[in-house]
Amino acid sequence: MAETVNSSMLQKFKDFLLGHKSGDITPAEAEKIQKTSYALIHGEVKKKFSPPYLTMLAGLESDEKQLFEASVYYLVQIAANKSKYHKEILEILKSKADDKALKPEFREYIKQQIQNNLPKHNR
Repeated sequence: MAETVNSSMLQKFKDFLLGHKSGDITPAEAEKIQKTSYALIHGEVKKKFSPPYLTMLAGLESDEKQLFEASVYYLVQIAANKSKYHKEILEILKSKADDKALKPEFREYIKQQIQNNLPKHNR
């Protein structure tokens, strides 16, 4: 009495002998998943990038003299040393210096920092 072995039973037996479990993925599938995951992770970083000076802009809204002056000082230093951020920072600082709602001493400090710390051709 010979019974026939169906293909699914044969596949299960083969997988058992080779150490595969049902639901395992092939090396090609694993490579595809890994490449896709890598692309997604590194693609998101680029989308979320923001310039480092943006975190300092909150200090320009502070009423505390020390915090305000520190923010202006570091923004001017970034503008002086990083040409790719220079134009944006300078526009922000100039608009803040022209803001009539800002204390006069704060406006003067911004103008002074721009004048003393940035080269004339970059103002």
